[in-house]
Formats: sequence, structure tokens, C-alpha cells
Amino acid sequence: MIRQYTLLLSTLLFVSGCGSVNTVSSRTSAPADELHDTQSRINDVLTEIFLHCTGASMFHSEPSGLLKTHIIVANDGFTTRTFSWRTVWLNARGNQIESHTNVWEGTSVPSGASVTLTSLAPTLAATDFTFELRRSDSF
Repeated sequence: MIRQYTLLLSTLLFVSGCGSVNTVSSRTSAPADELHDTQSRINDVLTEIFLHCTGASMFHSEPSGLLKTHIIVANDGFTTRTFSWRTVWLNARGNQIESHTNVWEGTSVPSGASVTLTSLAPTLAATDFTFELRRSDSF
């Protein structure tokens, strides 16, 4: 009986993390020129245990004036973690700006380390962003 419960629990934990995306967004209630606070939506608890966003900033790049993000992702696990990420840019109304740069990118971070991920807005119409992270076995 205990063996069946253990198998069921293991299966549920594995399935709950498959294909889910953890999201960090600067959107609170209205667009802002500066990023003061972020909201996180965790869909994959197993990924969040090891990989998590420790900081996010958004600023205007020089000389183009396009918005740029720096997002710091830390790995608290015991092994190197491979993951995919993307930044979805939003306009002043909160609608997604379609762009060829809105694709999943793969990277990894060693155990106990962090990595800074950078993204540049595709247009001056971008006022906000959403950062998404998901587990990945390969690039």
C-alpha cells in the first residue's frame, strides 16, 4: 500500500512540472516607467525550488531609447540546471507585442551560481514585459 502511494505521489510531482512555465512580470496594476515591484506566478514548484528570479530591472538603453531588462536567475540546486527562458514585451495597454525575438532561448547556470539574462524591447511601443522560465533538458 505504501509503495502504491509513493508511486502515485512521484507520478503526480513529475506530471505537475511537465510543460509548465514560471513567470515573472513587472505588471502590477498599471504600466510604469520604472520597475519597482514584480509579480511571480509559479506553475512548476520543482523548478522554483532550484531556479528562481532574484532580481529584475528595466531601463531605457542608450542611444536607441528602447527598454532593456536584466533578470537575475539563481540556482540553489546541487547540479548545473538547464532551462529555457523568454521575455514577452507588452504595450501600454498590456497587449503582447508580436516580434521575431519572442522565442524560447536555452541556457544553463552552475550549482550555487546565478546568471543575468538580458532582453531588448523590439520597439519603442514596449512599456512593460513578462519573463518566463521553464525546465529544459537541452537547448
